[in-house]
Amino acid sequence: MSSTLLEYDELIEGVKGYNAGTCHACFFTSVQTDSRNVCDKSLFVPLVGEKQNGHIYIPQAIQKGASVIFVNKNTLNADRALYENLQKENPNVLFVAVENTLHALQDAAEVYASKKCSNMIRISITGSSGKTTTKEMMVSVCKAHFGEDGVAYTKGNFNSETGLPLTVFTIRGDEKVCVLEMGMNRENEIGEISKVFKSQYGIITNIGTAHIGILGSRENIAREKRKSFDYIPENGAAFVPETDSYCDFCTENVKGKVVKYGRTASEKNYNVRYGEDKGLFGTEFYIDDVKVNLSLSGDYNYINALGVISCAKEIGITDEEIKKGLERVEAVAGRMENKIVRLKNGKNVILIKDCYNANYESMSKVIEFCDGLKKIGKKIFVLADMKELGSESEKTHRMIGEKINEVSPDYVYLIGEEMKAAYSVLFKKENSFYYEQGGDYTFGIISGQINSYAEDNDVILLKGSHSMELEKLVPMLVNQEEQK
Repeated sequence: MSSTLLEYDELIEGVKGYNAGTCHACFFTSVQTDSRNVCDKSLFVPLVGEKQNGHIYIPQAIQKGASVIFVNKNTLNADRALYENLQKENPNVLFVAVENTLHALQDAAEVYASKKCSNMIRISITGSSGKTTTKEMMVSVCKAHFGEDGVAYTKGNFNSETGLPLTVFTIRGDEKVCVLEMGMNRENEIGEISKVFKSQYGIITNIGTAHIGILGSRENIAREKRKSFDYIPENGAAFVPETDSYCDFCTENVKGKVVKYGRTASEKNYNVRYGEDKGLFGTEFYIDDVKVNLSLSGDYNYINALGVISCAKEIGITDEEIKKGLERVEAVAGRMENKIVRLKNGKNVILIKDCYNANYESMSKVIEFCDGLKKIGKKIFVLADMKELGSESEKTHRMIGEKINEVSPDYVYLIGEEMKAAYSVLFKKENSFYYEQGGDYTFGIISGQINSYAEDNDVILLKGSHSMELEKLVPMLVNQEEQK
């Protein structure tokens, strides 16, 4: 029988709560915030959002086997009869009253992390773009050194105020290293989850404009991102890109070693020498005399790999292991995926799908990447709104329009209310098309047009925020057999 993730006193004291019932048995082997995922012996944490209050699902969670329940004190007091009845009917369920269930989840995860991760190398990765791919590279390199079972890491997009604590609770404790991604959608979210994990080593990929509509400026974004370095000890290290204008700002208060990475710094510090840009087939480079072929295309992926190499070197991973780890990394779904596909018109084209997220930095980089491709046919861009830019949206979308003018693709399709600003500054209107809304009707028109003129070896780029659903264009463009 597995032991409980936290003992009674650890849990109650850790979340600064109190026992709201008569059960004093504390035994749980998983933590869930979604009642649909609750199983036997789960701790259920009902979260309160703008549209949903998870407390209404407590009865279902108990029915599915939850053994410990967090309850907001104000909710408990407002409906005491209901909870007294639930306790009476379920005497073996521990009800813990807390001020705020989200903060209690984070506090409980912090206690658990202090128990399970104290002898583990702890690495955090954040940034405005590239953090998930960088995390995948770091995980792969760590697995090459510590083995498949020696690495705990963020799965999927569990990098948020709730996702990171839930990930922490999946750590067994016998792993050698833990690599966690840190995302944010609000002020101090990075600060909260950094306190949970307390990384020894931290990588910031860049300070861009993602979430600028929430935080107001790049400096505010940098101020939030650098909180991922708050707990780095003197024997740890912080890794920042040498060319980022907020590089020094992010490391002002770091107690550990500050390591800058990039073409110049990485060659100087670790003898990493750039070899060749292989376009769609990635980048060739050398670590000392070890040749590495990174299959992820784009210069920005090479720079992110330099951050991974810097961290790997600091924790003692060999050049051959770094090579092995980096060479087996593949593109994360929806992030700079590229492959040759057969269109419905029978032509074989290069499809670049990068529609998981979008901000000015990531969109301009992929546009520049496409511009630099050699020995290809026409360049066809399908670009959709970049979200969460707030008051900066019109200006930023105009900047994307100017970037399009610089590279002059053969055809451009712009989709979304915010992309109107980009369309307004385009020079080449005869081969540019604007649609205020996406969806099946718009995608049907676009796919029909592309299939009418696309030829072998053309490049089609799909780039936009995830909510714009550009991935739905793919089955309309591509031959059915290619979709299997």
